[in-house]
Amino acid sequence: MSSRVLRAALVLPSLLAVSACGDSSTAPGGESEVISRVTLTLTPASGGTPITVYIDDADGNGPNAPTAQVGTFTLARGVTYTGSVKFENRLVSPAEDITVEVVAEANEHRVFYTAANTGITVTPTNNDPQGRPLGTTFSAVVAGTAVTGAGNWRVVLCHYDGAVKVATATSCAGETDIDVTFVATVSQ
Repeated sequence: MSSRVLRAALVLPSLLAVSACGDSSTAPGGESEVISRVTLTLTPASGGTPITVYIDDADGNGPNAPTAQVGTFTLARGVTYTGSVKFENRLVSPAEDITVEVVAEANEHRVFYTAANTGITVTPTNNDPQGRPLGTTFSAVVAGTAVTGAGNWRVVLCHYDGAVKVATATSCAGETDIDVTFVATVSQ
């Protein structure tokens, strides 16, 4: 074997090892997370029973639509809620809590909430290390004048692959890891 072939044979495994290490989603251009369940938990800030609802997406990022929400999502007028979102990959055993990864890679993620009900304001309460909103925790203020009835509450986990994460963004400018819509009802 010539010295040139021998060097190539020794260098190739080293390059493959370096490439495999670079596939982490902590590096710019990392892969999107596989998420098969999104769970929202909201608790009245003044105390009370938490509301927990979830939506499953049995094929993760596949072509099939997520299932109907499980749990009743009813908010009271004039109440402020503290909330959190949990992202899981239940397509593996044991299930993987993707929220831990989202928080660890906060500079690359943001959760956007859109409450279609008139009179609900959702504000992220946690930030990434650069002070930009992350949104795995949030507050939801239901105005005393909020319109009663059902409306959509959309949750989008944005992954900033090649896009710049802007602190004042109102929608996802990166890749969407998951996009689900809950039905939230405002009661009297």
